[in-house]
Amino acid sequence: MHLVAHSMGGLVCRCLIQKILPDLGRDPDDCVAKLFTYGTPHGGIAFDVGFGLLERLRDVTGVNGAEIFGRERMYEYLTPKSETDPDGPPPAWDARAMPGDGQFPFPPERVFCLIGTDPTDYDVALGLSAASVGPRSDGLVRIDNAYVPGAHQACVHRSHSGRYGLVNSEEGYQNLRRFLFGDRRAEAELVGVRLPRREDTVWQAEVRLSVRGLRIVTHERTSAHWCPVQLPDGATDGTPDDGATVPLVTTFLCSGLRPDETGTMRYALHLRILSLRRRDGLLCFDDHLEQTADFDDILVVDVGTDPAVPAPALTAVWNSEIDGPISTYRPDSHALRDEDPPPAPGSAASRCPRPRDRSSGRTRGSGSP
Repeated sequence: MHLVAHSMGGLVCRCLIQKILPDLGRDPDDCVAKLFTYGTPHGGIAFDVGFGLLERLRDVTGVNGAEIFGRERMYEYLTPKSETDPDGPPPAWDARAMPGDGQFPFPPERVFCLIGTDPTDYDVALGLSAASVGPRSDGLVRIDNAYVPGAHQACVHRSHSGRYGLVNSEEGYQNLRRFLFGDRRAEAELVGVRLPRREDTVWQAEVRLSVRGLRIVTHERTSAHWCPVQLPDGATDGTPDDGATVPLVTTFLCSGLRPDETGTMRYALHLRILSLRRRDGLLCFDDHLEQTADFDDILVVDVGTDPAVPAPALTAVWNSEIDGPISTYRPDSHALRDEDPPPAPGSAASRCPRPRDRSSGRTRGSGSP
């Protein structure tokens, strides 16, 4: 079965997978196929004010049962009896993590976490909740606590609930639909990142993912929403295999949806790379140009839909290299060469060099997840 849950419901599902079924001697792998969570506080609920005092008061007093979002209580209902430490959670215990080992591991690649990045439209308690949790949140759950490490995830500019909430959003529905029923998984990552080495400079990437035929952005990580991709400090030697790989996005595609004359599934990845200067630990704006990126382009990727082909055909081109509008572009001459050997059976991986740069973006496609 598939489990779909919002907020605390996601922790209830994790309790079932990580504690209840293992305590009964049952393998959750036999019962649960996939887990999709909307705005779940996988790492608990923390506040942006009070220097930890509010969390301690909540956990000690247990007002309205809110201690269930604290570290001690979460350890109790997310850990099977056979692995529970009577002294409480070990220092390295991470509430967000779903164990990948032990007697009954549950692979995190079968989990998808939808993360909200809009706190301003969450008006519970007259906006007091959003103010106390801070801007890096959906108004209740902080971005850093809203995902399971190693799981698939998407960030969307929606609040925790309400009129502009995650659950009743088109972004939520499309990500859910494709994760549960998609037959192609596509990944994009930066490989061989080469950035100028400057001690006073911080590098960030902004990404937006659009799938052809949809009127929404299915994934969006930007500095304006407090969730850009942090790029590694310093330069690399620029070779594809030097280990400087930065994951950008994972999405799921359905070959049976919105077919067109190209016979492909298309998505576009808008990539912006920005530099921020620091002086004495503070941001310096002396030579700053607001909303101006050091690199700004859109990678247009087409994935083959032929079910008879075990590994999907990939084509990719940067928008700056397309003559005319993207809508009229046909993927006739930008086929990517597969890596040899492929990353896994039924999958394909290719590198698409960035324009005017020796770094590359790598795209992957695979069959039914």
